[in-house]
Formats: sequence, structure tokens, C-alpha cells
Amino acid sequence: MKPSTSRHESSARCPRCGNAFDCSRHAQPFDCWCREMPSLPAERLDPAGGCLCPECLAAEIARATQGRPPGGALP
Repeated sequence: MKPSTSRHESSARCPRCGNAFDCSRHAQPFDCWCREMPSLPAERLDPAGGCLCPECLAAEIARATQGRPPGGALP
């Protein structure tokens, strides 16, 4: 996903890579794309960090399932 300068109401910026993406975290009822992804363990979550984009969230889920530290690089 490429960075975008357009900012919609559901637009967010990934704290890890800086890419803009659609986030429906505050939608009522909650209906965000991330709901379909596997959950991260609580120790992997950074409440102050904001939501990750689809690519960074998928990478973090992969690291979690392989037992790597949060934010660690994949080979």
C-alpha cells in the first residue's frame, strides 16, 4: 500500500511504516478489515501506538506466531 495524502474520516497512518490506510476502529458498529485477521496476544499490543496498516499487522501476526519479539524483523 502506498502512502496517501488524502485523509478521509476513516483514514489513518500506520505508526510503523507511515502508510495511510482505511481504519474503521471508531465505526459504530465496529466493522473494520482487521476484524477478519487473527488476534495478537496482549503483550504485542501498544495502546499508545495506534492501529497498524494491513501489511504491518500481517507481519506482526506472523512474528507472533513464530515467537519473535514485537517489531522484530522477519528474515
